[in-house]
Amino acid sequence: MAEIKFPIVELATDKFQVSVDTSLYAKEVITAAIYKFSHLFYIHQQTDSCNQVLVNVCFESKNNSKVTEDVPKQFCNELIDQQIRYNTNAQFGHIRDMIVQEAFKPVTK
Repeated sequence: MAEIKFPIVELATDKFQVSVDTSLYAKEVITAAIYKFSHLFYIHQQTDSCNQVLVNVCFESKNNSKVTEDVPKQFCNELIDQQIRYNTNAQFGHIRDMIVQEAFKPVTK
């Protein structure tokens, strides 16, 4: 198995921390990615005290869901997915809004 490297750190058995760079990912994106895992794990996020650009996200076991090294890796992939969604919405959201507005416009005879 591959060795875990920064930004993922194993804090203890069943407890991992991922340091997320807010210059790469929007805070809304971090929250959205955390939400995807919140039903399985206890998750805590906190700004790094030494580097205000980093947000530390900690995963702990919840119920019978074990935190393995794959969980923070999946979280990193989810961050990328959520950031792409965020960027796409920022770039093209107005088009979606125009389509919805047109679709629900009252019908006139």
